[in-house]
Amino acid sequence: MLFDYIIVGGGSSGCVIANRLSANGSRVLLIEAGPDFSPDAIPDDILDGNPTRAYYNPRYQWPSLNATMVQDVSRGAHYEQARVIGGGSSINAQVANRGAPSDYDEWASFGATGWDWAGVLPYFRRLECDLDFDNEFHGNNGPLPISRVRKAEWSGFIRAVSTAFEDSGIPFRPDFNSGFGDGHSVVPLTNRNGRRVSAAMAYLSESVRARPNLTIMPETTVVRLTSSARQITGVETESKNGRPSYRASTVVLCAGAIHSPALLMRSGIGPAEQLIDLGIPMVADIKGVGKNLQEHPGVAISAYLSPDDRMAANATGYIQMHARYSSGFEGCPSTDMAISALAKSAWHPIGRRLGSLAFWVNRVYSTGTVSLKNSSHATEPEVNFNMLSDKRDAERLKEAFRFVAHLLEHKALVPVALDPFPSAWTGRAKRISKYSRLNLGLTSIVATLMDSSPWLRRNLIRSAIADGHTISTLLQSDELLDQFIRQNVFGNFHPTSTCRMGPAMDPSSVTDSFGRVHRVAGLRVADASVMPFCPQANTNIPTVMVAEKISDAMLNER
Repeated sequence: MLFDYIIVGGGSSGCVIANRLSANGSRVLLIEAGPDFSPDAIPDDILDGNPTRAYYNPRYQWPSLNATMVQDVSRGAHYEQARVIGGGSSINAQVANRGAPSDYDEWASFGATGWDWAGVLPYFRRLECDLDFDNEFHGNNGPLPISRVRKAEWSGFIRAVSTAFEDSGIPFRPDFNSGFGDGHSVVPLTNRNGRRVSAAMAYLSESVRARPNLTIMPETTVVRLTSSARQITGVETESKNGRPSYRASTVVLCAGAIHSPALLMRSGIGPAEQLIDLGIPMVADIKGVGKNLQEHPGVAISAYLSPDDRMAANATGYIQMHARYSSGFEGCPSTDMAISALAKSAWHPIGRRLGSLAFWVNRVYSTGTVSLKNSSHATEPEVNFNMLSDKRDAERLKEAFRFVAHLLEHKALVPVALDPFPSAWTGRAKRISKYSRLNLGLTSIVATLMDSSPWLRRNLIRSAIADGHTISTLLQSDELLDQFIRQNVFGNFHPTSTCRMGPAMDPSSVTDSFGRVHRVAGLRVADASVMPFCPQANTNIPTVMVAEKISDAMLNER
């Protein structure tokens, strides 16, 4: 069958593109590697406003995707990327930050013409139905509801953190998505009445799914793009139905910053020397494919919360407060650092007793790569984030550790956040985070022991949770702190920039400002991979904005 458009990937961007392109009668095929759920059959862990079950449900992830965070320091470990309709928006923390206006002005200065703040604000407004604000910065008629955690729902821990922020020169801001500057705020969420609203729920409603010109094909892997010379003609797929191919006038990649460049390279579009070595026939030598990979590198400090200061069982959200501040580091913009305050670190009984301050570099400069190990679609690509390779990132993250450690000594936090410790995001912690009866039983036992005596709690934290490190020891040695951070730095599931927009003469760019792949016809990319660099925000809402803007450009060309 011949389609007008084939969309590869039913994540945050793919759902948007499928909705917008099928609205005018175009024949659209949306292909998703993971499961699809109709609006009346969405699993409870996805609907849950607290994402810590869906985050680590293997049913919704690429099972064999590994990534190296720091070159020559950390070994490759499983990197959680969604493989489910709605993509990351179906399992993430639902944080609806936009980023700084200066981010988008800088995108435009990098050659992404039309992507300055004035050019993107209409699309941020188009995607949202803001339930709290009605002004020139917000939309009230879009598919995605944006609501906020109320200050009245803040736990004692979050209220104490707020006091400490105020005294540290990080003031309260009612709206994180209008005036942009240092401050802390209630968190905007893609959430209604305490329940998640993913891109799939918002953009693939029953009425949209009923369109006769829209076909959704779940649990189907795209093996490669098909082509004739430099004209993309369709896709070859693999599913329980075999290896059928489908043809289209235009293929739109929405597979994300890891799988979109991998698919391009498997299809002969990428760095010539790498593809030749793998025996992949060349379609177009585009050196920027898979380069410029970025993520927000982070570390966390956690503490045992006194019972009266924990998150209420019926409270909204997971991250109850978000903050940003300026490092003052030479060569870095303002508001270049971020802190999320969590009054509950996980779904299980231990997590309900631990509060965390997770902090990360919000404007990152280190870049990594996505490359192929071989030509098979069954082999996940080699992912190396190369975090902290830029000195600015490494030094700012160390200084953030010192800042947060000092913050926890504030008089408002000392009686609330007990026995603070540096969090180690180890394989053991990830295994315990998977929702199961066994993990529930194990964590219940440990949580009971933690409650039984301060001495036992401290020993359990030191031996079973923090891997022996203490905050005071790390603060006494820059070398030890540097080593700890390099071994324990984590990503925030915000990969971007591996097919970045830019002028065709720039060898590091892959697409033009409309998502069209350079020197290849009939092919676009419309996901986080086209971002020139990772914005100072959680990336879901910027990704939806990218899809809204590129789909609008495609419709205006018809």
